Amino acid sequence: MSDNTNKKDLENLETETTGHVWDGDLQEYNNPLPRWWLYAFYGTIIFAIGYWILFPTWPMGDGYTKGIYKVEIERPVVQQSGDALVNAEDADNAPMEKVKVHWTTRSRLVHELQSSPEALKRHEHFSELMEKTEAEIINDPNMIKFAQNAGKTLFADNCATCHGPQAEGVIGMYPNLNDDNWLWGGTLARIEETITKGRRGNMPAGKLTMTPNEIEDVAKYVLTLSNNYTPDEATSRGEELFFGKGACFTCHVDFTKDPRKAQGNPLLGAPNLTDQIWEIVDINSKNTPEEKVAAIIPQIRDGVDPATTHRVMPAWESRLTPEQIRALAVYVHQLGGGVVPAEASK
Repeated sequence: MSDNTNKKDLENLETETTGHVWDGDLQEYNNPLPRWWLYAFYGTIIFAIGYWILFPTWPMGDGYTKGIYKVEIERPVVQQSGDALVNAEDADNAPMEKVKVHWTTRSRLVHELQSSPEALKRHEHFSELMEKTEAEIINDPNMIKFAQNAGKTLFADNCATCHGPQAEGVIGMYPNLNDDNWLWGGTLARIEETITKGRRGNMPAGKLTMTPNEIEDVAKYVLTLSNNYTPDEATSRGEELFFGKGACFTCHVDFTKDPRKAQGNPLLGAPNLTDQIWEIVDINSKNTPEEKVAAIIPQIRDGVDPATTHRVMPAWESRLTPEQIRALAVYVHQLGGGVVPAEASK
């Protein structure tokens, strides 16, 4: 085929070409893009320009373009720095205001947490939880269920570090919350107070007022209260010391009950010595009376100093809201079979 024939054939083609020909018959076509593809491409350009205008986009020195789109959130009336929320020590107690702030992923999250249907429903339940009395909460299955669901998450996030994921505690360090032994009281109000204000376990050292032999006698007497030691002459001496020179009764006796029984005093956080629940000394793991006496002597001799032991619980009022504390209190109350007020049990 001659060059002239090839050129003639190329001229008769209906398909548009760029005019570039190589080796006589190799040519470059000029096929236009499909219209749908072009429209989609133009659409992405328009979308990008709109996004640049509405949302944070371009870095600019030490800042960025913030966009014109804003969302409404509720926040404490505290000092503001631009559009960033600034924490204040009294922010939890500050009055709230609704303001519009530039859209960011954080402000969007705050907006959804405050304004979504789920958030509004949750807020309604929390408000109802705060309005109800202790008896009304305990007698309302729906309220108990809501508080337990909310409290379970709060417990896992804030309390499980010390008390354990199942609230089982650690003997000698953190109390078990699953039993019915309440050092500071097991009513919903007392548990709420404990969480809000925190607690400091304290017991004076027996060595300040008693000799080593007297401390051993008191140890033996204390163990008789929970049937861990057989009464003898030493326990008789220990009883006199417990209610006399040792002054142990001043904390461990609840004078609203039997003044001769060391059933604990929740006003002071003093444990009940008549049950088989041991928070600091693991008496139940000892096999012989002698081992039990040896285990409890250091406790009576040295006491409990909050500065050197783990018997300190922080206050949560600065981290959790009153509504969260109330839900957490209900959760803990139900874990350990909390004390039910008389009006709630009718």
